[in-house]
Amino acid sequence: MKLVDHFERIKKMNRMIRSGQTGTPAEFAEALGISQSHLFRSLHILEQYGMDIRYNRTMKTYFYGNDNELIINYSLKLIADCKAKEIMGGMGVLIKYYTEFHREAQSYTEKN
Repeated sequence: MKLVDHFERIKKMNRMIRSGQTGTPAEFAEALGISQSHLFRSLHILEQYGMDIRYNRTMKTYFYGNDNELIINYSLKLIADCKAKEIMGGMGVLIKYYTEFHREAQSYTEKN
């Protein structure tokens, strides 16, 4: 899964839960572009971070049962290969991971 897409999906989940407009689990999953099983795994991860997520069957929406606030911030910074090696103390960089992340970050930057 692309890292940026994951963060954006979590942010969207948070907005929808906060606004009380998630709909049923099937509708929520569809709005996020994921399967219901993926939705349930993602909700479980949020719960592990301390978010009390509940579902109201009458209103057909998820909501937070506590006052905890979820704030997700991230930034992307492109680093040249020589600088990355310097940061890693001269050790080899995991080229495959770095290259994939670099392409993903560059693609995201170009889109936005």
